[in-house]
Amino acid sequence: MNEMLLKTIIEKLEALELAWKASGGGENESLVQVKNELYLLRQDLQNLPSRIVAGSSRLAELFESIENLQAALHAPKQSRVEHKHVLHKGIIISGVLFLLVVGLSVSLFNAYKSRKKYAANDIKYRYLKLIGTKNHLRLCSNTDSLYQKDPVFFTNEVESEEQRLIQQAEDLRLALEKEKEAEVLNKRASK
Repeated sequence: MNEMLLKTIIEKLEALELAWKASGGGENESLVQVKNELYLLRQDLQNLPSRIVAGSSRLAELFESIENLQAALHAPKQSRVEHKHVLHKGIIISGVLFLLVVGLSVSLFNAYKSRKKYAANDIKYRYLKLIGTKNHLRLCSNTDSLYQKDPVFFTNEVESEEQRLIQQAEDLRLALEKEKEAEVLNKRASK
């Protein structure tokens, strides 16, 4: 409808221009100004449909986006609840410090037990040196000298002797069990 109106206005302006030329209009200054104004008006009116079309396309986009927003507003809302479990830094630091204190306490307790054992062994050795006979003193002195001379050999020798004694005790235990079994079998056989 706007385009028809514009075409009608342009046709009327052209008709006015033709009528003015046909009347043999004089070329005075005010008429030349009016003619230039009419020419500029005609140019603006001819360009107006393209501007209206561009504006109407923008207007259509605006209406479409408004409709989309209204549809989004009227759509049912979905509420989504997310649960996140986060440990507070204080709790983590407290846990680490607790584990550190427990570790240090255990190591301190072990060191205390070891120190008590060494103190007890020291007292026993000193007792043997003070109260012992000449043979005990000579034995303690020789033992200290052997250990001071070659600690690795001394340690290995003591461990091997301990293993030999353990094996000997195990053999004796097995022999006693066998003897008891033999006695039980002899009693059964004699009956």
